[in-house]
Amino acid sequence: MKSFVKRTLYFSYGSNLNKEQMSIRCPNAMPLGTFMLKDWRLVFRGVADIEPHKGGILPVGAWSLTDKCELALDVYEGYPRLYTKKWFNIEGKRYMTYVMNRGGISRPSKGYVETIRQGYHDFGLNPAFLTEAIQHSQLLDDIAS
Repeated sequence: MKSFVKRTLYFSYGSNLNKEQMSIRCPNAMPLGTFMLKDWRLVFRGVADIEPHKGGILPVGAWSLTDKCELALDVYEGYPRLYTKKWFNIEGKRYMTYVMNRGGISRPSKGYVETIRQGYHDFGLNPAFLTEAIQHSQLLDDIAS
């Protein structure tokens, strides 16, 4: 008799798009594909975050997580202090993701961006969305300085 393993549907938009990193963090996570989340956008608060944005489009990678994978991501994401969990109903399915508990915009490090850029490549996402978010963070970071 097979044992049932509860799985959580999760979507990533930052470094967790990187399949190599996810294979280390969550070896039992299974990539499921991609979709575009309407009226949201990628921003940087030193690290990746998302925020509602009328007319925005957020490309994401979908994963299926085991309970162990979700616990590993909770630790990595600093849940519940740095990030909280947010649930989305998309095409009749319920997806979890992490959203930061703080605001403000600041630019990410080059190494962090390259990790995300590889994730965009891994999932076949258009890197123009990443470039736009980086430019937005640099502009607002420069204005605040």
